[in-house]
Amino acid sequence: MSTNPFGVQNPEHVNPEYIARNFVEMQTDFPRLKELGNTFIHGARGTGKSMLLRSLEPRVMILQAKAEKLKDLPFVAVHVPLRTTDFGAPEFNRFKGYAVNAIGEHLLVMHVVLRVAQLLDSFSGEISQISATRFRERFEELFNVAGGSVANDTDTETSHEGSPFRSVAETCEMDIFRVRQFLVRQPFRNADPDYAGALAGFLDFLIPLAREVKRLDGVPNVPLFVMLDDADNLSIPLQRVLNSWVSTRSTGDICLKVTTQLAYATMRTLDNRIIESPHDYAEVNLTAVYTASSDTYSRRLHEIVTKRLRNSDILSSVDEFFPLDTAQEERLHAIAADIVAKHVEINLSSEDQVGSARSRDEARRYTVPTFMREIAGSSKSAHTYSYAGFRSLVDLSSGVVRWFLEPASRMYDRVISEGLGDPGTVTEIPVSIQDAVIKDWSAEFLEPLTRQTTEISDTQTDLSEGIESLHADGHETVLYEQLRNLIEGLGRLFRGKLLDANASEQRVFSVVLRDRPKPELERVLSLGVRLGYLQRSDYAAKEALGGRRPRYILARRLGPHYKLDISGYAAHLSIMSRDLEVAMRNPGDFVKARLRQDGSADSQFSLDLDGDRLEHSDN
Repeated sequence: MSTNPFGVQNPEHVNPEYIARNFVEMQTDFPRLKELGNTFIHGARGTGKSMLLRSLEPRVMILQAKAEKLKDLPFVAVHVPLRTTDFGAPEFNRFKGYAVNAIGEHLLVMHVVLRVAQLLDSFSGEISQISATRFRERFEELFNVAGGSVANDTDTETSHEGSPFRSVAETCEMDIFRVRQFLVRQPFRNADPDYAGALAGFLDFLIPLAREVKRLDGVPNVPLFVMLDDADNLSIPLQRVLNSWVSTRSTGDICLKVTTQLAYATMRTLDNRIIESPHDYAEVNLTAVYTASSDTYSRRLHEIVTKRLRNSDILSSVDEFFPLDTAQEERLHAIAADIVAKHVEINLSSEDQVGSARSRDEARRYTVPTFMREIAGSSKSAHTYSYAGFRSLVDLSSGVVRWFLEPASRMYDRVISEGLGDPGTVTEIPVSIQDAVIKDWSAEFLEPLTRQTTEISDTQTDLSEGIESLHADGHETVLYEQLRNLIEGLGRLFRGKLLDANASEQRVFSVVLRDRPKPELERVLSLGVRLGYLQRSDYAAKEALGGRRPRYILARRLGPHYKLDISGYAAHLSIMSRDLEVAMRNPGDFVKARLRQDGSADSQFSLDLDGDRLEHSDN
């Protein structure tokens, strides 16, 4: 039996062979990440940030035949995951001012050096013992100056046996453990003791050590790429520390590649300066790239799926593996042909090029809404809209690679469990299984918001202080409830527009704010973007010369739950902030008011999402 080709694994835990075998360059800004400079890479969870960073690791690049040895690489990149358990723990909040800055920076430095030492140890066969020993001695010298003591960690004679890099890694591990013990034991002390450990910094420790890395005889004489993954897991004081590193512009020795999940709270340094692009860093927003370049995203996703199918010895093409609902496709083609024919009949000039283009546009805009009204019009209709097919799965993923792989993986497992595949392999995912998995996968996306609204927060952050970090917002029960209401209101409103045959724009999937939102609404919208329920882009407002308004796009993953048309480009609604404030508190009132406002003067609409029907009454 072949293995599941769509299995989603934590990029931190997979080996270089897995990354080299499965990684596909997803976006055109990828070469910028390889340039000598500091770069912030933003993107929602699942957009492939970690996989992107790990593809730059030396072992992966060598496996991809971009070099034969470490010495031949254009740069040396080390991946440093910034886990919540390491840097988002509550003990950091017990310290204020200089203490948290100094101890936090030291802890961050030790994590970086630990990963550097582990990387060099894995290539110790290509580095001479003399060169490696010189590196260890330089580390010990700097560590002692910083207030640490290597001699007290282990027996010196024993520690110098084997790889010098392993000795450095062990020293870093022990020091990280000591610092964490100091922090977690503070609540149990009657008085705060002085911190007596090392205090290593960026300029006086990490930069000199990076220069020593360049001197190693088996390593290219190039800046060290330090790839800090999920930096919004850092507390705000540590984000300021990291920004201070960026502001030094020490890219001749260290280039910082920093990823965030759209929740990086500040761009200020320790001395309150703001780091700015492009002088201090370059910036890439993966979510914006995928949203704006859907054709590019679709092609790259096609490459990923093709590669995974071939790696599992599955010979089906991508479209053969994810077939469409043929009966639905036939009906859609018939509706489209009817729309074009009616448009030609009404517009006598439609035979010219402009008229033909307009006819095709009419078909694109109204074919699926017409079909959805057709199957929603009768409560006896057993047919529901099918979201099966590769193109549909691409749209549902909303630019998040993991959102394609997760449902595909479930579909594959269900085919195996139900014994529907050929012995030893699977050649296609039946439409019925695609639809069943998609329906459950779409609905469960809202479950975390529902769970949060029923839980009592352990720690309530003062909202007036602004957004602290991604993990801190996880305790904001009120924010989650307001976001849940907002999403519900938008989903039901878009469904109502879809079922309104008189609406000029029936395929709506986004709103454009016509005014500046209040802080409360802005916090809810920002949370929605960070958690992937919404995507944000800028829209050039026609009513304001040169003005741009924020546009919030509902994640297409929610389309099946609200029974929306997810295909291709959809229109937007202009809306005022006060309307969304109503939605945050009462989605039902928001939907009724907006449909009444947008509808004809003599019609009202009542939505029954569970029954999937439209009631229409004339006053």
